Formats: sequence, structure tokens, C-alpha cells
Amino acid sequence: MIDLRLALAILLLTVVAIPSCRGGTAARNTEFKVVVLGFDGVDPDLVREWLPHLPNIRKLSESGTLTELGTTNPPESPVAWSSFATGMNPGRHGIFDFLRRDPETYFPEIGLVEVNRPEFLWGLIPWRKAEFHNNRQGIPYWQHLDRHGIRTVNLRAPVEFPPVELGLGRTWSGLGVPDIRGTWGTYFYLATDLTRWDLGNTEFGGRLVPLEFKNRRTLSAVIDGPQDPRTSSYRRLEIPLSITLGEDQQSIQIEIQDQIFEMKEREWSDWVDFTFSAGPFVSLSGISRFYLLQAFPEVRLYLMPISFAPSNSVLPLSYPTGYIQSLGEQFGPFKTLGWAHETWGLNEEEISEEVFLEDLFRNMEKLEQILLHEVEKGDASAYTAVFTATDSVSHMFYRFLDPQHPRYDAELAKEFGTAILDVYRKMDSIIGQMLERLAPDDLLLVISDHGFHSWRREFNTNTWLARNGYLVLKSSNPDQEERRLDDMFSGGSFFPNVDWSRSSAYALGLGHIYINLKGREGQGIVEPGDDYQKLIHEIREQIIEFQDPDTGRPVLQNAYFRDEIYEGDAVDHAGDIQLTFRPGYRTSWQTSLGAVPEDIVVANMKKWSGDHCASDFTNTAGFLLSNRQVATPAPSIVDLAPTLFQLFDVTIPDSIDGEPLAFK
Repeated sequence: MIDLRLALAILLLTVVAIPSCRGGTAARNTEFKVVVLGFDGVDPDLVREWLPHLPNIRKLSESGTLTELGTTNPPESPVAWSSFATGMNPGRHGIFDFLRRDPETYFPEIGLVEVNRPEFLWGLIPWRKAEFHNNRQGIPYWQHLDRHGIRTVNLRAPVEFPPVELGLGRTWSGLGVPDIRGTWGTYFYLATDLTRWDLGNTEFGGRLVPLEFKNRRTLSAVIDGPQDPRTSSYRRLEIPLSITLGEDQQSIQIEIQDQIFEMKEREWSDWVDFTFSAGPFVSLSGISRFYLLQAFPEVRLYLMPISFAPSNSVLPLSYPTGYIQSLGEQFGPFKTLGWAHETWGLNEEEISEEVFLEDLFRNMEKLEQILLHEVEKGDASAYTAVFTATDSVSHMFYRFLDPQHPRYDAELAKEFGTAILDVYRKMDSIIGQMLERLAPDDLLLVISDHGFHSWRREFNTNTWLARNGYLVLKSSNPDQEERRLDDMFSGGSFFPNVDWSRSSAYALGLGHIYINLKGREGQGIVEPGDDYQKLIHEIREQIIEFQDPDTGRPVLQNAYFRDEIYEGDAVDHAGDIQLTFRPGYRTSWQTSLGAVPEDIVVANMKKWSGDHCASDFTNTAGFLLSNRQVATPAPSIVDLAPTLFQLFDVTIPDSIDGEPLAFK
């Protein structure tokens, strides 16, 4: 399974380094440079509404270009950023979702990276190294430019793990990089008042850990990290933690692996080192921060997901491999986890909005600091940096822009109603800093991969399929147990109540319906050809007509067949039907994990209140901002790569679906 392979591979890389192979291509001197700034999830409608508050964007909109940028179907970050990097539609680059399914087992997997697990001698000594494979196909533009002598610098490049080899440039990987547990971001909530029913994994991305009293003033807990490679079970390596209560009842002292430090309520710790050991030959180092929520009468402590330490990285987080280490040494510790912000902690209400924003702005400022340093260094012709704070804040704070959202809170809105605008202001400031560093002939392109919508109601696709006879359950009862993201990383079960011998369709991920096709799925029953075509047309016609039983309004905007919207060798990995939802609706979290809850439509009661992942591409465009006037009437995200190729007089590969932007 992907989780065990990933954990073992991570551990093996502590003793088997991936070599750095620098090519011999000579760098070309260029008279100008191009800077591409990506701001994930920035909505063009909000930008236009807030132009009076965004002076640098307003200035560029008057002298250059501000317009919408077409996105992918679906308008989902890994899908769109893969098209941005390669200039190809998803049918060629092969990324269709965060998740994908194993057709043989129907088991959901993380869709961006595959791992070939290492092998150990006597269960102790690694003798065959692990290999990571990026599921994104195609060549990212920074590698194609590099092969033609154009040096690039690429910061937090999304869907670029492990990073491709470059002969001249430097890359720091972004979206897709796991945490030290081999997941996409497991936080820890440690508390004295957790009951035995609370303990364990939350729905998405959390570990609830008891703090146990050793005596009147001392508590202990255990932080569990990566899976132990010495066993085939899912047992994880552990680090003990000790806490001493302060006499002032407002502070604690933490001791962990020879590190002792004081913490006060409502404060972050400095960076803390974590070293997980699996015997004399294998160890793994990471970093994280604690936040002390409360010291008395209960102790409540939050620990961010543990990232790989940039100054001591054993995972291929950059190319060359020493690049991220040099950044860590120069700029101090920072998160290397691809999903960089504390969305899961806020969504499950273990931290507050204020705590979330403190961390978000700190991450944003660190990337800004590194970006400006690299541009000032001036040894490259093309620079790319992707900021994800604009996406994360929109997911979590969109409820304050929508009084009709179930989690709208008028009192909280007084304090945090401008949170998204504040992050957009920070974006505007970064753009201004960049403009000050550009020469007259330099080109600045600022883009987002998609827009945003409010997410008020959840649609349980598998429940709809079950009610309409396409997914047949062994028992008439819906799933009694909530599916959890960690089930993918710890051997959990999926679809336990499904009778595959009578089921013709099922849903996984954020908008995909798969046909239980004979010869493709492990227990497929639908015949290819006419039977398949009849079934997908029947499902589309019925599901499009579905109306929310509480409002009488249609839920779906469209349902696309994969052959209608994709072209290329990777189309077979796509869902058979791609659902897109009207604003206000999205696939439920439980659908994404293959669950079959009781009701088809339910209110979204989470703080994760804005989304785009299963919206329709026609009304979820990103934005394009340039210091030059763009003549192309309908630019698309697939056009960025060929634009850079043309600017630097590099041959555009035949596999490219986009067209170079025309400038006036």
C-alpha cells in the first residue's frame, strides 16, 4: 500500500542518498529575465472587487494586463499546476485529483507520487534503495528550458516531488512533499481532558493524544512518527515527551530528546528537532513547533505536522539535493511539507483562526524572503515561486464572505471578515517588492490556478449511486463508521459494505465516478463497449436532474465523460465521469474516501467553507496579471509553458496543448 511504501522509503533515504547529477549544458546569457509568481486559488472576481485595496495590482491592471486565466477540468490545484508546468491537458500529464484508486482493490491512494519500497537485510540493514516516482507525466518547463541553456530557479514548485534533474538551475519542491509520517500533514493535539472515545485519528489529518499525569506536576505523552521498517505491521516509531507544569499556572516546560524549553499560554515555541530511530542504521530528523493553547486547569497543546528539516534533509526535497540545505542554513528552519498551512487543525477546531493566521503569514513571509534573495542574486533567467496561502485562507475563511453559509458567525466576522483580503494585500505587497527589482525589459507574470466558491452543502455521491441501484450494499444500513484519511496510511478498510458482484459504479476522490468495468476493476461486472456507453449516459442523465431535497435547486452543473474533456495516453487513469457542482455545493469529504453515508445532501458544518475542487471550470477561472499588455483574448493555464519557450527562443514540444501568449 502507498502508505507503508512511503514510510519505508522515507526511512531508507536516511542511509541511501539520491545522487545529484548536474548536466553539462552551458548557460545562455539573456538580456531580460522572466518572473512567474503563482498565488494558488486567487479569485479574479475578488481581485476586481478589492482593487482599491491592492495598489500594485491596480497599477499593473492600468498599464499592463489583468484578466481571467482559464483553468483545467477539474479546477483542482494538482491538476491545474501540472498543466501549468507542462503545458499539457490532464489526459497527457495524468494528474486528475489529489487521490486516485487502485482498480484491482478499489483502494484510494495519494495520486501524486508512487514509491517502490526498499528492501532490508535481516529486517535491519537496508541494501536496496527506495525510489520515488512522480505520477505527473511530461516535462516541466523549467527542465525543458534548462536543457536549452536557460537557468531557472523554482521555489515550492507544485507537483514536483521528487524534483527533476537540472543541469543549471535550482528547484525546491512544493505540493506533494509528505510530512515525516509519510502523510500530507498530520498534526497532534495533546490534552489532559481527552476521553478514551476521543483518542486516535480525526477525519482529516489529526492525532488526538492523551497527556497522562506521572505525578502532581509532571505529564507524559508519546509522539508517533514514521512506520517502523523492521516490521510489516503498521507500528510507528515513537518519541517520548515530558511536560512540567509551571507554578504560575500559565506556562509549562517541555522536555523532548534533550531539548528543554518553556512555553507560555497562547504562544508558539521555537522550532523543535525530532529524531526517530529504527536501530543503529536508520534514523530520520524533522522539525516542528508547539502552540500552548492552555496550561490550566487543563493542559492543551498543539503540535504542527513534523516537516523534514531543510538543513538536514534526507528526502529529495530539492534539486540539487543540497539546495534546500543551503536555504535552511541561510534562512533558518522552515516548513518543507507540501501542504504548508494548518487547515486541518482549524477545520477540526483544535486551533483558532488567530493561530492559523499567525502561522500562515509566517510561512508566506519566509518564501517571500527567499524569493527576493534569489532574484537579487540574479544568476538565473527565469524565476518561479508558488504561494499557497491565498488558497488556504480562502478554504478556511470564505464563510465570512457568505452570510448564508451554515458556519457564518457575525461576531467572528467582525474580527476575521477581512482575513482573505489581508492575505491578498500581502500578495499585493510581494508583487510590489518584485516590481522594484525588475529592469524595464523584464517580464512579470502573476497567475492563479483557479478561482473560488462558497461551499454550503455536501453531496454524497456514493449514497446517490446506492439509492439509484448502481452501488449495491451487502447490508441496507449506511456506513456506520466514518472513513478517515489516515485509513490510507494505516491499513484501514474501504467499501466494506459493497457487493461488487452487483455494483456497476462507485465514487472516489473529489468528483469522479468510476464504472465497475470488467477486465479493469478487480471485480468488474460491466461489459466494455455498448454496455459501458449505455451506463455512463444513463448515470449522467439521472444525476444531472438531481435536486437538493431541502431547497429544490439543482446540485450538479455538469457531468463530463472523460473522453470528451481529455486527450492523451494517460486518459485511462481518469474517472469515467467527472462531476462538476454548482456554486454552494461540493463532493463530501466522505465521498472522497469512498464512504456511503445516510443522506445524499447535508449541510457543510466545517470551517473549511470555500472550495473549487469539483466546481465547473467555466466559472472557476484563475487570474493573470502582467506588466505587459497581453493580446491573447482567452489565455489558459496551459499557455504559460509555451509562452516561456517562445520568449527564450526554445523549441516548443509537439506534446504541448497550450499556445504562447501574444503581447502587444
